[in-house]
Amino acid sequence: MSNELKIILGGLMKFLVGAAMSFAAIQLYLYSGSHHLATESWIEIGQETCLLFSGLVFAYAAYRRPDLRGGLVLIMGFLFSLLIREFDGYFDDIVHGFWKYILIVFLCGIAYAVVRAGRQTVLPGLAHFISSRSFLWMLAGTVIVLVYSRLYGMKSLWIFFSSGCEGWQKAKSFGEEATEFLGYVFIMLAGIQYLAELAREAKARLTK
Repeated sequence: MSNELKIILGGLMKFLVGAAMSFAAIQLYLYSGSHHLATESWIEIGQETCLLFSGLVFAYAAYRRPDLRGGLVLIMGFLFSLLIREFDGYFDDIVHGFWKYILIVFLCGIAYAVVRAGRQTVLPGLAHFISSRSFLWMLAGTVIVLVYSRLYGMKSLWIFFSSGCEGWQKAKSFGEEATEFLGYVFIMLAGIQYLAELAREAKARLTK
């Protein structure tokens, strides 16, 4: 198989994965609507699962690459910080806003881990990931989660375009949660692809 054909097939595969994940996000939200949970919905559990897996992927990558560890620990910390924020419903059962205190303690632990890894590994680690092909998945997912889903879920926006129609709250929740889930899936795919790239680099070093 020629290199050009491999690139084309790889691009087609990524498109199919994105389309499948979009469909899965919608189906999971519909499932959540008919199978209610006490604290959160099934789609929120899907979001948290993607984040947990993504954080563990970068934790493993940091373990395997000491020369990049500082930067990869920061990426891991960012993902687990999002996960802590997603668990706010559980933490609020303890004290309202308790997730903020958990996050502060966690960030102190991340700072300590970065110092232990060596501050000289921070920039190389970040640069290595940003220069990888998997960064595009991460960039797309992060923009969807932190920017687009927030803008898409603005209450004032839905009130304006719904013109007072009933059921706009459900439509807003559906659009925001399904979009956010898709973003988290992209982030998870970024971690998986990055691990594959690290494995290829390790294999290339062994064959030299």
